[in-house]
Amino acid sequence: MTAASWFGAHLVTSAAEAGSRLALVFEDRSWSYAELDLAVRRTVARLDKSGVRAGDRVVMQGAARPEALITLFAVTRMGAVLVPLHPQVTGGELAVVCEETTPTAVVADEGFPAGTGLRLSWADLHPEDEGPEAPDCAFPAGSDVAVIAFTSGTSGRPKGVALTHDNLDRSMAGGLAGLPFGTDDTALVATPLAHVAVLGGLPQCTWARRGTVVLAPRFDPDLFADLVRDHKVTCAFAVPAMSALLARHPRFTGGDLGTLRWILSGGSPAQTATREQFRARGIGVVNSYGLTETSAGVTYSAPDEAATSTGRPVPGVELTIVDMTGEIWVRGPSVASGYWTAAGPVPATDAEGWFHSGDRGRFDDEGRLTVVGRLKETIITGGENVDPAEVENALADFPGAVEIAVSGAPDPVWGEVVTAFLVTDAGAPTLEDVRGHLDGRLARHKWPRRLCVVPALPRGATGKLQRARLTTLLDD
Repeated sequence: MTAASWFGAHLVTSAAEAGSRLALVFEDRSWSYAELDLAVRRTVARLDKSGVRAGDRVVMQGAARPEALITLFAVTRMGAVLVPLHPQVTGGELAVVCEETTPTAVVADEGFPAGTGLRLSWADLHPEDEGPEAPDCAFPAGSDVAVIAFTSGTSGRPKGVALTHDNLDRSMAGGLAGLPFGTDDTALVATPLAHVAVLGGLPQCTWARRGTVVLAPRFDPDLFADLVRDHKVTCAFAVPAMSALLARHPRFTGGDLGTLRWILSGGSPAQTATREQFRARGIGVVNSYGLTETSAGVTYSAPDEAATSTGRPVPGVELTIVDMTGEIWVRGPSVASGYWTAAGPVPATDAEGWFHSGDRGRFDDEGRLTVVGRLKETIITGGENVDPAEVENALADFPGAVEIAVSGAPDPVWGEVVTAFLVTDAGAPTLEDVRGHLDGRLARHKWPRRLCVVPALPRGATGKLQRARLTTLLDD
């Protein structure tokens, strides 16, 4: 590890060398790099006064706000461990987190249950008065755990991924190598701050390049367009559901998005139709592949690459596809070595350092990765394997489709039947309409045999589709 590879070192360096540059904007407030670093130092002092020490876990929950970003940097800078939670986390999920991490303190919005440990409010850590600065202290080691990021828990008990300072630093380095940053970029962050793409992705890369991060309190297409227009945003991160909503919004084709050069897409396989809408608008789409266990992205496509490609691995990361199953395995310095549990660490990789992702993928002739779905989500119908993502991609431009998801439904004859779940704004399409749309696009055994028109798809806290819950939407 270099002398400055602990998480947040890039902020300290930028404050020292370019302190007057604009670092962060939120609503009508802004911080230069020097001001942002000063806020972090003062928060370190208040955490220390409250009794938080190196190695302690600090749970943080709440809406996107600058105080949360400042707390993230302060907790990790003093050698404590941040446990960030989505603002909509339930009491049951909080109980799991507290059981596994035994936090010393909980920092949260008003009205959120404290769980275990000391309850701290945002006002406790960020009062109006200036307060003392933290004394000089030893920075954490690269092998120290910086963040425990709990997986979304789409099935089973949520797991806490132990990400070290080195993991997050190498993830940021991969982003700097793989993303098409220019000079003076302004990045928009409109996702929950607990998302791994915030911890190891776009905003960290932007600060390392001494650009500006615009923080949105929530995602809303109108607010997104306002912020791009008002702050001349050049790049942003969005999960595919966000991108689809933007592409369908009336302001998408107007002048408000004129400065947006590219958007980073991640969280689920890309939808061809949405990507093509962005490209026709003059906005590049960078597809990525990454997981919580890999500290964000490990592959990035070029903005003009094939629609389904997530690009090549970043420097230092190895990917392999297991022949028998098509499973993607990942190995590299951004990959977490373990999960944090109350009983002690649990390995996340095999004996040779490979993380078994549970995702299925393939490489093209140029070594670019395409993710085709989850192993456990493969539909086996009449002895044939069908990837839900392939069917979803073929239906992405179905007339009137707002959202589309595909899953297998139990069937006494076929074992499973391909089932399409459709959110639409154009009447009530029939199964025959859907199958007609796929004629000539997919082999007939991949066509849906059932159609369920629904008001919304089930999604987790980070916007990821909860495919296991789709069959609960089926009519009896």
